[in-house]
This record gives sequence, C-alpha cells and structure tokens, in this order.
Amino acid sequence: MGYLIMKNSFRDHYGHNFELNLGKMKITATNRLSRGLLFFFFIFGLMFFILGTYLLNLSKITGQTDFEKVISKSALNAHFFVSPDVFGTGMIVLGVAIVLVCIFFIGRYKTITIENGVVSVSDHPFIGKPHSFSVPLRSYTGVRLRLKFCQYDLFSRNKFIIELYNSDQNKLVPLYITTSAKNIRSIWKKYALYFNLPPIHISDKGMVSQAMRDLERPYAEVVRDWHLPKNFLVDKTHSTDFICKKKQDKKMIKMHHAIYDLYSTLNIAVMVVFIPLMLYALCSYKALVQVLPVGLILAFYVFLLTCIVYAFLSLIKRDIVLISDKKLVIFRKILGMTFHDASVDFSILKGLDIFFTPTTGRYCLNVVTDQKVIKIFNKLSPDDLRWIKCFIISEIIQQ
Repeated sequence: MGYLIMKNSFRDHYGHNFELNLGKMKITATNRLSRGLLFFFFIFGLMFFILGTYLLNLSKITGQTDFEKVISKSALNAHFFVSPDVFGTGMIVLGVAIVLVCIFFIGRYKTITIENGVVSVSDHPFIGKPHSFSVPLRSYTGVRLRLKFCQYDLFSRNKFIIELYNSDQNKLVPLYITTSAKNIRSIWKKYALYFNLPPIHISDKGMVSQAMRDLERPYAEVVRDWHLPKNFLVDKTHSTDFICKKKQDKKMIKMHHAIYDLYSTLNIAVMVVFIPLMLYALCSYKALVQVLPVGLILAFYVFLLTCIVYAFLSLIKRDIVLISDKKLVIFRKILGMTFHDASVDFSILKGLDIFFTPTTGRYCLNVVTDQKVIKIFNKLSPDDLRWIKCFIISEIIQQ
C-alpha cells in the first residue's frame, strides 16, 4: 500500500525549460512550469473574462443613438450565429477556466537538492501535503536522455529530458529539460561526466547504455574498435522503400517513393478535407462577408492554405544522404528541388542512434554531434534504419 501511495504521489517532471546548475557543494533547483508562460496565459484568460462581461452588459443597454436616428432601421441588419448573451457567457467561462488552470500550475512544483552524495526531491502539489524522498546518488544507474511529446504554447513539440535514471520510476530526477535539440548531446555528456554515470537513451531495441570512455571519442574511433569485417552487410537485404547507389568513391542513400503509414494517412486526410473546404469557402466569399468580418475570413483562408501546404510537403519530402570524402552530406528533396541540410565529417560524428519520435509515432536515424542532432529517414521502418546505420558504419570502417 505504501508503494502505491508513493507511485501515485510523484508525477512526471514539470515545465518545458529547466536546468540544474552544477559546480557547487550543494546543488538545488526548482522544477515548475514557466512563470512567464503562466503570466501570459493568465492575462489572456483575464481578457476573455473582461470581454465576456462587456458583451453581457452591452446586450442590456437600451435606447437609441444619434446614429440610429439618421439611418432607417431597415438598413441595420445584424446577423448572429449565437446570441450575444450566450457568446458572452462562454467567454466568461473560458476566461475563468484559463485563470484557474494558471493558478493550479503555478502552485505545484518540485525542489531538487543534491548534497554530500544524497539526492533529495520534494514534490509540492497544488492540493495536499508535499511528498519527498532522499536516496544515495550511487543508487542511480545512469544519466538518461529521452523524448516526450508536449503541448507548448499553441504548438506541439518534442521535449528533451535529461535525468538521473533509476529503475524506480518515482525516483527519476530532472537535470535538464528543453524543447530545443541544440547542443543537447554535449549537455547530456556534461551531466554524465559530472556524476560519473553512463549515458543512457531509448532506442529501437530498448534502453541503451554507452561506455563512459566513448563519450569524448569520435564515433569513427569507437566503431573501428568493434573490429567488424568490412563486408558484414554483404548478405543482408533491405526493403524497396529506399535505394542505395554506389558510384566510384561516392555512395548515396535516398527514399524513392512515398511511405504510407498512419502519419501519411493523416496528411492525406487533411488535404482531402481541407481542399474542398477551401474551394467552398472561396466560392462562398460573398455570403460569408455578410455575416463575418473580412479579417476573420482571410485568417480562415490562411489557416486552411497553411495546413494544406504543410500536409502536402510532409507527404512528398524525401531525405538523401551522400557519403563521400569522410563525411555525410544530408539533403532534403521537395518537388524536384534539392536543398542542402548539413555536412557532418566523420571526425566530429558522435553517434548514429535510432530514436522513437513521440510527436509522429515514427522512428528516425539521428546523426549526432556535440552541437546538434539531425533527424533523417523518419518515414522508414526500424529494420531499414538499422540497415542504413550498419551501411554507414561499414563506410566509416573502410575510410
């Protein structure tokens, strides 16, 4: 029973931006949702409340203005989808809900303290008593990097979480949280070296732990120490979802047709629904302008067009990797045009990892350096990604 209480008491990490500063005898930090973000939404909710109150009061005003005396009543035709009272009440309810949610989130937080080899965490919920634990630092088996889907502002993103890993999920301790992949590998390495714990991440085959001594070494040196035969891929085949071409000293891997999965089906559904809706809205402009402001109609057109273009480009985009002169050159191909994305020398390559992306439900191959993480082939299956990873490793060994 005590374990169940502990499991239900401690929740996942709060917020989208967090950093545990190192280099002190006593390390302490507070993990909570951004106060600036909450303040923004609080003002947003307050504006909704004021607008709703204004609309309700406006509907109760009686009398006749000088303007109405000049123009005949037949010229004043108002069109409403909903009555001002209902709309104003809805705005008040929405504003109050946003304000209450902001108050709830600002009232809950976690405090993390690391001192004398002991990790202490106290979880302060909005309602109820705080819950805490203290465990020796040596009980943690690694520093884990994982991705989590999150809603940030009006957009959905991947949240990168670096944390002290323990087999007990209630004792995970956040070290660094961000929605940006910039320098995430070097930050992950910094925490692993500081706590002298192996870096861990989740791959297509589950939890993977790297050797501490490999953190500072280029990936080319690491794979050469594996002593793999140069032709270890000779008997392995891959699917027809991508092709691999060899010409002299250059090798190219590219997708050559669209991959239809759940995410692609969603993109197709968006186009099937939104394109006719866009055409209907354009043909009905004269009718819409009678009941809606022109600015709102134009904003609706822009929204539909943005969704259609994004879905179309996501569906047809192709990734291309060129292996030449001891480096990987990454391109994106859209509508027959090829765009250069990045060039990564083997000397600065730190890893080739197959990651699961929660935002799309797909796997991708991550080309990792200390400064950035480049995602490629996010439409291929894990088996195809493993083949590509092994092929790149075989090319590194032969260089």
